[in-house]
Amino acid sequence: MKMKTTIFSVLFTVLIFSGCDNIKKAKNAVNAVKQAAEIAEDNVNTFKELGEDELKNVKLNEKEVSTFFKNVKNLQEKYPDIHFHIAQVAAVEALAAGENLKDIVTKEMDISYKDYTKLSSVISYVEAAGAGLKITKSMHEEMLKGKKKLETQLNEALPEEKKIEIENALNKTIEDIEDFEKEMKADTIANIRNNYELISKVKKDLDI
Repeated sequence: MKMKTTIFSVLFTVLIFSGCDNIKKAKNAVNAVKQAAEIAEDNVNTFKELGEDELKNVKLNEKEVSTFFKNVKNLQEKYPDIHFHIAQVAAVEALAAGENLKDIVTKEMDISYKDYTKLSSVISYVEAAGAGLKITKSMHEEMLKGKKKLETQLNEALPEEKKIEIENALNKTIEDIEDFEKEMKADTIANIRNNYELISKVKKDLDI
């Protein structure tokens, strides 16, 4: 309620100071802001239900991912200016096109608006996290290279002080690698990786 009140207050302040005397335009503006407030609340409620821990642990299946992207692909052709893949972006773009995202989804998709926003949130999170996992793989490779380099240096003829310094660095690197590999084996990471591979497969099958 507070969110809606704030948005309406800002709108009417703008209308007053801009000298807007066109009632029809003012009404359309009010309706647009009302839609924005409603969609914002829907998205907030979705994210309340799906915190980061939930997003990490949701196990996607091929049927729901395929259904989501088929709906998105079909609507993308019908509404080319609205990118339905990410619900939050689609909501803003729908408003700009004079449409209501919730109405479009309810009418055109064969999944509920709640399921659409949930899947959009999970899939968007997994795609971002999956891309991050590719970076962590590179980091792991660099850590292994660093370990090998330090081991090579220890075999060289070095002053005792320098040798101790390298040994300490090597021990720290080994510890970091072990912690990193342990984290990468966590159930949540494995789940994100599986979801990411599933999403990639479905998008490839659907030529998206």
